[in-house]
Amino acid sequence: MTRFCSFCLFTFWTCFAAREPPTVDIPGQGRIMGKEISRYRSQKIIGYYGIPYAQPPIDDLRFAPPDTSNLVSWEGVRNLTDYMPACLQTESDIREESKPFLQLIYPSYSNLTTDEDCLYLNVFVPFGKPPASGFATIMWFHPGNYTTGSPSMWNPHTLVYRYRVILVTFAWRLGIMGFFTTMDGEAPGNFGLMDQQAAMMWVKKNIKLFGGNEDNISLMGYGTGGVSVGIHMVNTQSREYFHKAIVMSANFLNPSVIKYPQEDKSLLDHLAKFSGCIRKPTSRLIECLRQLDGKPLVEQTSNINWRPLLDAGLSNTTTFLPELPRNYFERGEFHKVPFLTGYTNNEDILAVTTIIDEFETGNITNENLQELLSEIISSDIPVNNNTDSCANNNDHLTDSVMFFYGPDATNSVKDVDSLRKIVGDFTTERSHGASTFLHATYVSREQPTFVYRCDLKPVTEKAVSSIPAWVSVPHLYDLIYVWGVPYWQEFDGNIKWELRDKRVSEIIMTFWTSFAKSSDPTNGSLYAIRWLPFTQDNPQLMILDGSFNMSDNKVLNYKAFEFWNNYYPKVLQIATQCCNATDGSSHIQASYNVPIFSQVFLLLLHGLNCAFLM
Repeated sequence: MTRFCSFCLFTFWTCFAAREPPTVDIPGQGRIMGKEISRYRSQKIIGYYGIPYAQPPIDDLRFAPPDTSNLVSWEGVRNLTDYMPACLQTESDIREESKPFLQLIYPSYSNLTTDEDCLYLNVFVPFGKPPASGFATIMWFHPGNYTTGSPSMWNPHTLVYRYRVILVTFAWRLGIMGFFTTMDGEAPGNFGLMDQQAAMMWVKKNIKLFGGNEDNISLMGYGTGGVSVGIHMVNTQSREYFHKAIVMSANFLNPSVIKYPQEDKSLLDHLAKFSGCIRKPTSRLIECLRQLDGKPLVEQTSNINWRPLLDAGLSNTTTFLPELPRNYFERGEFHKVPFLTGYTNNEDILAVTTIIDEFETGNITNENLQELLSEIISSDIPVNNNTDSCANNNDHLTDSVMFFYGPDATNSVKDVDSLRKIVGDFTTERSHGASTFLHATYVSREQPTFVYRCDLKPVTEKAVSSIPAWVSVPHLYDLIYVWGVPYWQEFDGNIKWELRDKRVSEIIMTFWTSFAKSSDPTNGSLYAIRWLPFTQDNPQLMILDGSFNMSDNKVLNYKAFEFWNNYYPKVLQIATQCCNATDGSSHIQASYNVPIFSQVFLLLLHGLNCAFLM
């Protein structure tokens, strides 16, 4: 009997191993073979690597929209077992505050292979028969400040295997290759966003071939990837390609995330000088730049704050973002889909920890706080090239921020802990919290909307060893749970994750994938947690901590969102506009819905500003 059973097992595994890997025929392109990806023998998913979704953006297609009219095709079976190269980028583009997280999930970044020929996507499919309606599909828009990032950094196995969704990762042009403009039709810009749209179009057209539901596609983005998802919500061509949106830690409605094309004027001069190309006409400049090696171009422009730009009037055919995203949402002109969004409770704190640590721990004053906050908000002041204009009065900005965040007359900043708490709240609410709240407010008028704040810091010591102990959950660290990172490396031996981090990750992965499937993060959940929708009448956030409770005024400062979304922009406008403005009051009232007492105050502020500066 034992000999017979052993023979049966041998026969089973021999036959199983001999089975041919699955293949998919993609119309107009060819047949592609999948690769089994296993953790244990029973934990399998299928990965289809390196599918071209547009022509290589090289030669005449550099600084041009992606060409999807004649997709790359092949003879025989395309059989790739790993990722194609990432789009061109440099290690120097990685921000210091992002390095602790990047070292946690992808310590081999310095060995990342890059190439200008990079417009490929990867489809990861659950093993086995799909449901009758097809698998829900999630498209991942990676973070990286529009200069870094790669599909190879994100391990799909846990999400796909445990929660049976299709996951699509893809590369899109970054930095100068994705966002350069000549301020005219020669190179209108936003090519990286157009690449994203091309990948979305491919997925909508072909995901059913992989067992996916073409009518249940979710876009999921983080940071600048989340900003990108927000932009696709307002782009009219993108709307037909997705049905749900997940936007994480993206200050999408902050005007600073969008560039005006005129900001690149000096860059054109620099590129002409660096390359030896003729500066004008721009047709000659572009022709010359297309003949250069792409890597030096990326290296020479690694210090540029690349981001999407307003491209109205730059082209008659490829206009992607004609005006600020907030304008579309105020008019209700956006893709109204179920929406999940949120942020962490210490978003930008790692960018200012060095500044905070410079203060002596036993000698902190209110003046120290004012100096620090003033330094942070100085970036809000626009560059003024008009020598005839009045100077900006930055004191108004500092006074308004200190009035809201500073201590009252009976209390003062006495130690570094209180300073850290104030600055942590200030940076988080300013950079991400207010924008997230406003974005959710707009969408919730039309669609189910779910909002979170992540207060969960990993308890696994090695996972947080590179960040100060007093920091809670900085930017990127909620992705540990969303992507199931505690399950990535248990097989590699790099980190032995605590059971608590694994259990929390299971809950959060359930929320995200349940939303992708049903538009409700706690629909059918095995956990005794109810995530209530965010509405204008009841704008609650799920606080992702050990208790998973909805927010109230004790744990969330709702007034801060009003300050940053409604009040501070008016103070900024007054503090930076010219003294000879003809009708500041009408401009204020036209742009914002301001209570009458605030209008009076701002008019007085405008008068004082001009009086002091003249």
